[in-house]
Amino acid sequence: MPLTLSTLDHAYDDPDGATIGTVLAGLDGKRNLVATLARDEATYLQASGSAATGFTLVYQDGSLERRYRSAETTMPLGPVTQAFHQYFRGEPGWREGVRWEADRERLEVTTWYESWWIYLAALLAITGFFVWWRGW
Repeated sequence: MPLTLSTLDHAYDDPDGATIGTVLAGLDGKRNLVATLARDEATYLQASGSAATGFTLVYQDGSLERRYRSAETTMPLGPVTQAFHQYFRGEPGWREGVRWEADRERLEVTTWYESWWIYLAALLAITGFFVWWRGW
C-alpha cells in the first residue's frame, strides 16, 4: 500500500526521500506546522513544529488506543527525517532512539449550563413568550 505525505496545503502520494526531507525542512511552525506520513487514516507518523525550534513526533498504529507521542518536544530535524525515511521504507527501527509515551485524546465534558445552546434556547423562549403575551 502506498504511503501519502501530507501537510495543510499539499499531499504527495508515494513520495521519495527527497520530497520527505524537503517537506520536513519546510515546516516553519506557523502556516506549515504539521507533516503526516500515512498508510491509512488510522496508521501514520506525524511531525509537528519547525526545523528551527524542533519537532514533536506522534504515531498511531491502527486506533486511538495505540497512539504515542515523543516525550521530547524539541527533536532536531536530522533524527526526525531519519525516522520518516525508515517509516517510509518499512524498516522496524524507526521507533528506536525516541522515548515514546501514550498520547490519550482527552475530550472535554461540558455541563449543560456551560453550553451557549441553552442560553440561546432560553432567550428564544423568553422572546417567544413576550411576543405571545403582548400580541405582536
